[in-house]
Amino acid sequence: MLQRIFFSCLLIIGFKVAGAQTKPYNNEMYVWNHSWIVAKPSNTSLPQVLVIGDSHAERYYPVVNNLLKDKATVSKITTSLSMGDPTFMPHLSGLLGNFTFDYIFFNNGLHGVLYSPAEYASYISKVYKLLKKNNPLATIIWVNTTARRVPNNLDSFDAYHQDVIERNKYVAAFCAKKNVKVLDFFSLTVNDKSLFTQDGIHVNEAGVAAQAKLIAAEVK
Repeated sequence: MLQRIFFSCLLIIGFKVAGAQTKPYNNEMYVWNHSWIVAKPSNTSLPQVLVIGDSHAERYYPVVNNLLKDKATVSKITTSLSMGDPTFMPHLSGLLGNFTFDYIFFNNGLHGVLYSPAEYASYISKVYKLLKKNNPLATIIWVNTTARRVPNNLDSFDAYHQDVIERNKYVAAFCAKKNVKVLDFFSLTVNDKSLFTQDGIHVNEAGVAAQAKLIAAEVK
């Protein structure tokens, strides 16, 4: 039976973000982290898969896990921390230090709306180096950020949507240089409002299924 190691479940939920920041760039009330790492058993050759992301990844993780139940062992690191947040890299580094993976899917970009696209982008190469540090042979797949719509008015995009576009451009440019595949969650969502819940940020069951299918298809 696979040994499941529960690293951190909502480590800081309930604490105001302002207390954790060195710069007043995060306007969210709570910080949350939820990590579930499955240690690789010695008697399996199944690939080890890690999904890293925010609440989208939190929602599609169990679906990916089910799709790959006979094909891979799937772990997750999910958090509200955004690239640009000074606590993001130490958090990620601490969790990655003792494990190796064959596939790493990285999906970060909806949070930290007060970080400029340039501040966000300054972390892209740092994250890539960190992911490769303990996983030099891993297949890294970057998942770009979904569209954002106005709550209860899904025909319109919200004020942060343009920054999502700019963040995705930075990701695309970096990944093109490094020959890293980008899963295009933005295109999946930008032209199909039927995939969204009424909050305009999260996707519904059909959207989650579509995201999970794209990820699972990359694991060979």
